[in-house]
Amino acid sequence: MWTSLSLSRWIFLLPLTVIMFGSASHVDAAVPIINLSCCRSFRSSFVPKVKACYEQKPRHDCDFHAFLIITKRNKVLCVGPAAPWLQDKINKGGLHCPPVVSLG
Repeated sequence: MWTSLSLSRWIFLLPLTVIMFGSASHVDAAVPIINLSCCRSFRSSFVPKVKACYEQKPRHDCDFHAFLIITKRNKVLCVGPAAPWLQDKINKGGLHCPPVVSLG
């Protein structure tokens, strides 16, 4: 079957395949993949030294919506989505929290 394809089809299919794989790897690289367990308990108190923030959306193995805050000392804290200080910081553009893809 592979040998029966004409040269013009190979010329068309090869760049198409490269574009498809290149596009898929570009999209996957934009979403952080972090190996964290599910946040099951949350805090709402203010976290002053935030280095990074990721949104944990409910999924099949974790039913909880939370925000994973990584402090400047690399401590991971789970903050509830209704924490007023967090919502205020996100709404004012002071904190960007992309969704996280968890391997945990």
